[in-house]
Amino acid sequence: MKMKKVVEEVKDVIHLMNYKNILEGEYPGVEAFTPYSKYKQDESAFDMTGRGERPTYYPYLEHYQPSYPARPKPHRTPTRNKRPEPKVNKYHTQSDQSEDDRNAKEADQFMEQEPPKRKKKAKRRANRAALEQKRQEIEMETFKEFASTVTADYLAEMCSKASNGRRLIWVSLWLASFVYAWYNIALSIGVYMSKPTATKLNFYEASSDGVTFPTVTICNFNKFNKSYFDTDDITTKKGQLKDFLKITTPIWGHKQELDSDSWDTKYDKIVQQSMKDALQTASHSLEGTVEFCKFSGKPCLPADANPGDIYDVEDADPTAAFNPVFTEHGLCYSFNQNGNLTMSRTGALYGLSLRLHVAQDDYFETQDVAGFKVLLHNSYEPPMIEEYGFALRPGSETYVRIRLQKYKDTPRPLGYCDPFLEDKFSTNYTISVCVMQYRAINMLKVCGCIAFYMDRPDIVLSGDKPYMKPKICNLKEERTCADNVLEGLALGTLRIDGEKVPEPDCPSPCVYTTYTYTVSQSEYPSSAVKDKVVEEVNRQKGTTPGEEDASSWTIERIRDNYLKVHIYFEELSTLEMERHPSYLISNLIGDVGGQLGLLLGMNICSLVQFTDYIVRFSFFKGFMSLVRLYKARRRNK
Repeated sequence: MKMKKVVEEVKDVIHLMNYKNILEGEYPGVEAFTPYSKYKQDESAFDMTGRGERPTYYPYLEHYQPSYPARPKPHRTPTRNKRPEPKVNKYHTQSDQSEDDRNAKEADQFMEQEPPKRKKKAKRRANRAALEQKRQEIEMETFKEFASTVTADYLAEMCSKASNGRRLIWVSLWLASFVYAWYNIALSIGVYMSKPTATKLNFYEASSDGVTFPTVTICNFNKFNKSYFDTDDITTKKGQLKDFLKITTPIWGHKQELDSDSWDTKYDKIVQQSMKDALQTASHSLEGTVEFCKFSGKPCLPADANPGDIYDVEDADPTAAFNPVFTEHGLCYSFNQNGNLTMSRTGALYGLSLRLHVAQDDYFETQDVAGFKVLLHNSYEPPMIEEYGFALRPGSETYVRIRLQKYKDTPRPLGYCDPFLEDKFSTNYTISVCVMQYRAINMLKVCGCIAFYMDRPDIVLSGDKPYMKPKICNLKEERTCADNVLEGLALGTLRIDGEKVPEPDCPSPCVYTTYTYTVSQSEYPSSAVKDKVVEEVNRQKGTTPGEEDASSWTIERIRDNYLKVHIYFEELSTLEMERHPSYLISNLIGDVGGQLGLLLGMNICSLVQFTDYIVRFSFFKGFMSLVRLYKARRRNK
């Protein structure tokens, strides 16, 4: 028995030593043996004999050191709070098997085992798959809970446990309702973004002080008197100015161009003179323009008179109520320039009545239109008579019925007007002031000067230095540069430094007043009183009627040179036109809520529930991403 036991122990030792080749790497993929010291700690970990018996402990093998270097152990990530799986006897076979069969089976089992790294990767993939499956399960449970509690009826029916056909019908109805609802919502949003407006009309009766009378500006179509140019001598100042006006004034739309050398040689005496200086000396005088003036049934008072002042109406001067003003039409004259006159009655008898002298006999030889141009405007805005004035023809009596209108607009962003426009201008903001300043700025950039009628206190071009006034163009700059700039701005073809000048940005003010008018005309004087009119005119002029000389006034000559105009209020009530947005944000919310409630069965509570679900779902996904990131960092340590 002792001999048999010794033989078995020797076999065990030899069997253990045969694994030297495995340690040296002869069999790739086979893991090296664990030191024998661990075997005595766990006798079931490895059955060396293959017979299910406890291996014999040999103390000398515990300190056995092979002559070859040992392979380092692979790093294993420690697992916390995880109980080790019980080890099983992988090499236990039936006792009736032969020793060779046991050895072959044992080698095959070693070869089938994966290396440590591949085991780790497989374990990580398994963990990720399990985590993804768990996440999908949580999401599905959350969605089912949300679908069963949300107030949207379609969602509850689509996610119910009904048959597939029934759910398919609900899905089709939901898709059709969803498309139609969002189509209507898009239309509502488009309407809101277009900022539609509605106009509200209000009528206000005049106060006890009456209604403010407009400023009336009159301009003769003829800018220069023919009688001023009493000589054709080109060496004199008058002769050069006359020749200059004859060449540069367009007739039937045709205007001659001057050579650049002619300015310094032919017009040396007037080349530095401005158009303003020429108009002051050669235009129609106020005394020769206004021959009769009556306001509110009484002779016109001086322009600087106060309503309480007392004047002798018998000696009243009709021209004292007018002030000179420069416009595109030259030298004009304005009535009520300060805007302090009011009117408390209606009708032609209580308005402004004027008899104007056209003076066609003194028209310059290039003037092709006869009469006056009139503009009704506020006292604080420049008279842009070229754009907004109306004409009066000789030999007529014109009745102009006016009415005061007030416009109110809603400020931005709900409306279109800018409430801070007053801060950008030195006086009351109007569209006329903005347009004239736009033209003056571009003219100053191109020509280095401005037109004579742009020299006004409400036109500020120097920015932070309002006391510095720009230069006024002389005759040469007026014709060669300023006129071309205005023409380019009107046609939209002006370019400065190669870039096209944009259109003026002149929005309407939030509150402004204007005067609307209706014009009607009749012949003046009539045939019934023509003899008396002829006699009266000749008496005033100091001539004898019926004479053949040119100084005698006939009815034809009177009709060619005189006209009358009556400007009066049609009504004293003020028409206020208030423009306000017709589609507010409350209308948009109501339309959107109506579409969602009628077609999708949703309300504000549904929107809150959807928002809560999205927030929770996003938080869950973010939390799971943080968990995966944390685990990846732990693995890389």
